This record gives sequence, structure tokens and C-alpha cells, in this order.
Amino acid sequence: MKTRNRVLAVLLACLLAFGLTACGSKEQAPEEVYAAAVAKTNELSGLDANLDMTMTMSDGTESMDIAMAAVMKIQDMNKDTMAMDMKMDISLMGMTMTMQTYYTDGYYLMESMGQKVKYAMPLDEAMGQTAMLQEIGAEALGEIEMSEADGITTLSFEVDTAKLLEEGMMEEYMGMLENLGLSGMDDSGMTYNSLNGTVTINKDGYIASNAMQMSGSIEESGQKMDFTMDINVTYNNPGQDVTIDLPNADDFMEIDPSMLG
Repeated sequence: MKTRNRVLAVLLACLLAFGLTACGSKEQAPEEVYAAAVAKTNELSGLDANLDMTMTMSDGTESMDIAMAAVMKIQDMNKDTMAMDMKMDISLMGMTMTMQTYYTDGYYLMESMGQKVKYAMPLDEAMGQTAMLQEIGAEALGEIEMSEADGITTLSFEVDTAKLLEEGMMEEYMGMLENLGLSGMDDSGMTYNSLNGTVTINKDGYIASNAMQMSGSIEESGQKMDFTMDINVTYNNPGQDVTIDLPNADDFMEIDPSMLG
């Protein structure tokens, strides 16, 4: 009897300990889940991503559609040895242009319409080319809705555009569009009506996809244009090594970047 009581006492103690542990371990809040996924993804040394961006601008009588589909690979992220390989298909005003770009050894290499050119570029400026891959800081997010299914966590949220502007991230978005040849795309004359996002996190805790939808208006020289923009990013096998095959930089003609306009 004493032995049985001792066994029961041990079992009860174990159950009690388990119960206390279970009750004491709270599920992470959506903000914590998001911040942890961003931090883990940002620690990656390599990224392989597909990016699609569509933008429509309208002055009420005429509209212009802009689309970009890109495949981007980054090796040795945020290191002096960082290398980037990005191929973009850009559609604007009924025309489509394919542009292949690389970054290596402090140089930006660009191949388009049969021309190969290169010019010196600081590392931080090269990282600006990846603006649309960057995740928004948790402090700029409003209420987050979280759901889970089949090991995938989905977070949906609205963004406080005022806080986003404080982070300077919107400026980086517009700077990237400037680099694509869309002149005048700074954020000085912009008003943002809405900005929503959806992020999925895989079972390993990495961000697997990121979608953003924004709308607003641009006013310049007394003319106002409304715009909508959709950005969708899919990360391929996050956490796996990324290797880039770089071209021979000697095959590219060095130019002054001011020649690009």
C-alpha cells in the first residue's frame, strides 16, 4: 500500500508539474511571433526570392500601369563579400524590358538591351536595391490577426504609415522605383490612404512569403495622381545555402552612373 501511495504521489507530482508548466507557458502574441520571424529571417546569410510588383497611377482621366517581376539571389548578406544576382522584367506603357543585374566586389553590373555596363557602388547603396524584401518593423504594425494551419502561421495586419515614414522604409521603396527609371518617385509629395500586409511563417520559423497592398496619392506641380501598389515576395527554401554564378566583370564597360540619368 505504501509503495502504491508513493507511486501515486510521484505521478501526481509529475502531473501537477506538467499542469503548472502548461498553464504557465503562454502562447506568443502575434507581435512576438512576427518579430521573432523577422529576426530569424534577417540572420540568414543568403536569400533566394521571387518578387512581383504591380502599380497603377491615375489622374482621373488617364492611367498608367507598371509591373515588375524579379528573381533575386543574395549571398553573404550584409557582409563586405556580399554578392547579388537579380533579373527583372519591367513592363511600362505597353513596353517590356528585361534587365539582369549583379553586385560584386563593390561594383553594380547591369546588362540590358545588349549593353553591359558597370559602376562602383557602396555596399549600403547596393542593399537599398533589396528594399522590397525588407520586413516592416513590428512597432509600425497595427492590430495583427494570426491563424495557423498545416504548420504555416499567417499574420494579417494594417500598417501605421506615419511610423513607416519615420523608419525611412517608404523612402527606400520609392528609391528602388527611382532606380528602375521611374523618375520623380520620391515620397515628399505623397499621401498614403492605406497599407495592409500579410506574412506567412513556415514551420522552421522563417518568413515564407510577404504581401503588401498600399494606396495613396502623389501631388507634384499642382497635379495630383492616385496610385495603388501590390508587392508580393516569396522566399525559396529559406535557411538553405545560396550560391551565385557571377559573370566576368571584365566583360562590362565601366561608366559614370550619372550617364544613366
